[in-house]
Amino acid sequence: MAEKQALSIRELIEQARADPAALGDLLERYRSYLLLISRQQINPKIAMRSSPSDIVQESFAEAYRGFERFTGSAEPEFSAWLGRIHQHNLDDAARKHLLAKRRDAAQEKPLYSRDGSASFTWREIAADQQTPSDRVIAGEKALRLAEMLTSLPDAQREAVRMRHLEGLTLAEIAEGMERSLEAVAGLLKRGLKTLREKMSEESWF
Repeated sequence: MAEKQALSIRELIEQARADPAALGDLLERYRSYLLLISRQQINPKIAMRSSPSDIVQESFAEAYRGFERFTGSAEPEFSAWLGRIHQHNLDDAARKHLLAKRRDAAQEKPLYSRDGSASFTWREIAADQQTPSDRVIAGEKALRLAEMLTSLPDAQREAVRMRHLEGLTLAEIAEGMERSLEAVAGLLKRGLKTLREKMSEESWF
């Protein structure tokens, strides 16, 4: 299993074409990423009826059924193809629950870079900065970052996601999580410490 995990997305696509059973390994590389995207986009009222995990699983099922029609061979092409499937399911979940509105579009960040790669915009706000600096993390690094975030305890993951992916203020996060500012600051500190340790171990810096 560890050996398969080390394969690139391109290599996993090639394996999936030769052996349909290998498609599961390819899709699993996207599970954490699609879960984070789902949590970022769907209104909590929708999540009470259609959980992010259920929507991701539905997207995987559609990808299994339609993989024969996928003609690409690289990560950007597969990410864009799977992303269209998943976005349709997110939109469908919103339409099914008319009382629950989608999040404000101004809070949504692009899911993919211009070439179609999986992508996150990581927002960093230093103490000596008036405005945040944005860093785009794309391709297989974006998928790996999603795995790292998903491995955090739930509260830490949500605090980091809301702060650095959605760009919310500490006050907005505290209100959304129904916690004090001090508690949110602690969650962010612990979550970021763990992330940086993982990144250092994998020579991200």
